[in-house]
Amino acid sequence: MNDHLYKLIRLMYNRYGTHDPFVLSDKLNVERYWSSIGPNPLGMTSYDDGQPIVTLSDSIKDKPQRYFVMAHELAHIVEHADLAAYYVTNDLNKGKLELQADKFAIALLTNLYVDEVGELPEKYDSLVYMYGFPKLHV
Repeated sequence: MNDHLYKLIRLMYNRYGTHDPFVLSDKLNVERYWSSIGPNPLGMTSYDDGQPIVTLSDSIKDKPQRYFVMAHELAHIVEHADLAAYYVTNDLNKGKLELQADKFAIALLTNLYVDEVGELPEKYDSLVYMYGFPKLHV
């Protein structure tokens, strides 16, 4: 994990006492809605008068994947808020911002796993099971 992400996640934990993306979004006054937005995307962030709003697919409401998607959207809020219009208009850099959001989600939820279990997972599959990490296709 790069140093910037580590510092950001540590700062958020020190300020709010959690790595749970749903609790963090509440602490950051992020509105959250469940909706039938289709199979893709599973989540999206929009802004209303500068306030972030996260819409999550109701297809993941009761699935572990909701954690990964929420953490990913939280990354866009804390890392990319000033790039919202740029993101929408620039397909070339979308991939870079999505990768950054995935890295943030992975780091945040790995810390949540340690909080809940007391140690790092022995296998990546533990994170897939607990928080809906994307499955690796190797």
